[in-house]
Amino acid sequence: MCSRLLWVLCVLLQVLGHVCLIGQELPVPYELKVNAAGWSLSLTWKSHLYSKTLLYEVQVLQEDNSVPVHHEVLRNTVNQDAMSQTFTVHHWEWISYLPLNCISHSVRIRSQFESQTSQWRAITVTDTPEERNVYPTDSVVLVGSQVSFCCVVQKEDLISFNFEHLKNETWIRKNVAVIDVQYLNATRRSGNNIHCKTSQGTIGSTVFVGYPPDDHDLQCQTDLQSVTCFWNIGRITDLFGLRKTIYTLNGSKCTKSNQCNLRGHPPSGESTWTLVAENPLGRVVLNQTVDLSHRVVLQAPQQLKILERTSRNASVSWNWNMSMDVNFGVQCEVHLNCIKDDRGDRPLPTSPPPRRYSGVGLSRLLLEDLLPDTMYELKMHCGKLENFWNWSSCSSTSFRTTEYYPDTPDLWVQRDSNNTLYVMWKPLSWSNGWLTEYKVTWKNLTDGMEQTRKVEPSYHTTDINLGEHSPHHTVMVTVTASNSVGSSSPAVIIVPGGLGDHMLAISRVTGTDGGFELSWSPHNGTTCGYVVEWHPADIKKDVEWLKVPAGQTHARIESASFVAGKKYNLTIYNCQASLELLERKEGYIQELVPAAPVQDLTVTTKRTDTVLSWGRIPPQSHRGFIRGYIIRCDSPDVKEVNITDPDALEYRFLGLLPNTYKFTVTAYTQIGEGAPKEVSINIPIDAHKVLMMIFITIAFISFFLIIVTIVCYRYRRWLKFMFHSEVPKPKITSEWTTEKGALLMVTKPCIHDQLHIVEKQDKTAKLKLNREMSFPEEGQYAPLQFLESYMLGLSDQLRARSTHSPESLPSSLAQSSKSPGSNEVTYTKIQNFLEVSPYRPEPQMKAPYLEILPTLPKTMDSYFPQSASQEDRPPAEDHLTRPVCTSSSPSSHPNLSSHSAPSPCCAISNPTYCPTLTTLKTEKMIKMTDRIDSMSV
Repeated sequence: MCSRLLWVLCVLLQVLGHVCLIGQELPVPYELKVNAAGWSLSLTWKSHLYSKTLLYEVQVLQEDNSVPVHHEVLRNTVNQDAMSQTFTVHHWEWISYLPLNCISHSVRIRSQFESQTSQWRAITVTDTPEERNVYPTDSVVLVGSQVSFCCVVQKEDLISFNFEHLKNETWIRKNVAVIDVQYLNATRRSGNNIHCKTSQGTIGSTVFVGYPPDDHDLQCQTDLQSVTCFWNIGRITDLFGLRKTIYTLNGSKCTKSNQCNLRGHPPSGESTWTLVAENPLGRVVLNQTVDLSHRVVLQAPQQLKILERTSRNASVSWNWNMSMDVNFGVQCEVHLNCIKDDRGDRPLPTSPPPRRYSGVGLSRLLLEDLLPDTMYELKMHCGKLENFWNWSSCSSTSFRTTEYYPDTPDLWVQRDSNNTLYVMWKPLSWSNGWLTEYKVTWKNLTDGMEQTRKVEPSYHTTDINLGEHSPHHTVMVTVTASNSVGSSSPAVIIVPGGLGDHMLAISRVTGTDGGFELSWSPHNGTTCGYVVEWHPADIKKDVEWLKVPAGQTHARIESASFVAGKKYNLTIYNCQASLELLERKEGYIQELVPAAPVQDLTVTTKRTDTVLSWGRIPPQSHRGFIRGYIIRCDSPDVKEVNITDPDALEYRFLGLLPNTYKFTVTAYTQIGEGAPKEVSINIPIDAHKVLMMIFITIAFISFFLIIVTIVCYRYRRWLKFMFHSEVPKPKITSEWTTEKGALLMVTKPCIHDQLHIVEKQDKTAKLKLNREMSFPEEGQYAPLQFLESYMLGLSDQLRARSTHSPESLPSSLAQSSKSPGSNEVTYTKIQNFLEVSPYRPEPQMKAPYLEILPTLPKTMDSYFPQSASQEDRPPAEDHLTRPVCTSSSPSSHPNLSSHSAPSPCCAISNPTYCPTLTTLKTEKMIKMTDRIDSMSV
């Protein structure tokens, strides 16, 4: 009800005020106050009346200048608090582009309502600046801003003006210079200096460039005795000293820049906490409202101490602050770290993980499962169990547990061929306390003899020589460890007599990731498990072993002593009443190339072979399983040889030619080849072999020539017929006569013969004859030798027919010779050339060798028998079996240069023709002979 009345009253006052202002003189603002610092101007004033429509006009003027440098109209601002007061306070701020101290400034203000204005009320901001000074003095500006500085000197007294080596001054008065600086960077702790040099000396000022506060994330908590708030300071302001950020928490000044503590019990329920961070460039206010009962951080436990301790347990107690009532659930976290002490160089055990304990008002706990005779450092912090917020600070103490009986030694025994036992156990220089000694006992189970030996705690191996005892006797070995508390349980191994591993085959195993993956077949008689033993192949006493429980037939063998390129022997034993050998293996953790070349590489020659031989690489230089050898030769005629048998120690090259050879032999493993070994040999020429080869070659050639000669002699006629057939010479008879260089053929009447053609001929003979009597190709001339040999051959046959008996002729000609009458051909004379055309082609074919006929003189005529016309000429395919019959008769023509047609000379059953020889003049014959000679060439 009251609020409504106040609202109505307010509205009435505003309306009345508005009415009262119309037509009356406006009130002038009074009690003007101005504050100028650097470039900032702040103005406050009061007024009795207020109205939302009332305005204030503000102007800023410089010295001797009636034109304002800044003009602004402000609206009246009314707040609820002003309703109960008789006046209103107004605020206004302005930032100048020029430092206000560089020149005298003043501010005036008046009220304004609609078209009415009040009188001006003015106030001086700065007086006339002091000469010989730089403004502003010790100012603080924001990083990246643009500011101006001025230097005020006596008239025309300025020499130079710069800011960190930058200068571009502007004179706004005769004695005032201004320099503008843009994008200022953060300054160092001492700030940046501005220098103004005059004739009377150097003056200056300092400017500090930084950032406003950037604090955030306020968090408050309590330890039930005080309230502590902390926050994130954010970006560094780069302002220090008097310009650094000031922090206050709920009005109380804080001494730290990121944490503030207020003493006293926290209020119950929710409460608000306010942090104010302020520096010359800005102000940040952070608030948080929280119930501090959910933000409890306990104080660190006090008077932490160890009440009781044994070899395995320890009891711890502590107190809380007497002024704090811890009647709620508490949880504590304990960290135990094993630390070294002054009792020797003992291996430091692994620290256990953190442990947690809880309870209402918890102030005592029991630590269990500790290591005997171990020095621990205990650190503990606690917190509220419900609505846990954070851990308290840590409290710490240290303590040592007591000793306990030593652990049972991990025992292993080896027995060699010399009846010596190598007893070894894993080091136990400390076991539940510092050891005092080891006691080794061995007993011959065959004859009952027993002996004992004490060993210093720094040793973990001993040798036992069984001496006169038979190597086939079974021996039981026992080892116990002792400290100040007592002795451990005995470790026992029964070694059967004649234990040896030379009868088992050795298999290979390859290492993976720095260890060996082993597996073996299960054994039914196993009672106490299996034992895997390994040692370097060249050092049998450097033994390590691993015991595998019964039922497990695989194990991974790892050791810090494994070295790449070293061979290890691995043996698997079965643990029963006594040891039983199961398997033997060998392998490399990582194979490398051989470290040494092959030994004693030699090369020799045996008869026609060249033999390379070499010795094995020393075992310590293998560094992997030798897979084989590679043989190379510098001669391209000798191919590279890869010997995959690692046991091979020689290689034989067959039949190398005389030369100088350089051989290289390299052993290789799975990784690659090792160092090469070279050897050279010079294979000389063997004179005996050379002579033998020469004799063999001569004998072979001689034998071949003899065979060829015999063959040629047996088939001499065939060869002669094939390569050098005889050409019959022409014979001139008395029937040929010459007169005045002319050739005359005299013919006699003849009785025509009946010739029979043999249709079936030997194909081989016909092929041979065709090959021998092959005719020229079309378009070429018939060779002269061919025509002569053919015609002369025919004439010889005819002559033989007339002079010889039928029995001496061929069968085809013998029949014709029996006919009554025979033809005779007589030659009176042959001079240089005689051409007879023995062959007539088929009508559709053109015989090329007859093309020479048109070149003969026109006086040569052809003659054909009357019984065969030109159209009835026989085909040419049987010309080789067709005999030619000629007849001659004397010519009585008086003119030798002319030729009379002779009478028919032949009559043949099948259509045939007989060529007629013509006579020519001697001169024409000679010319033709020369022409044909040139053509044949």
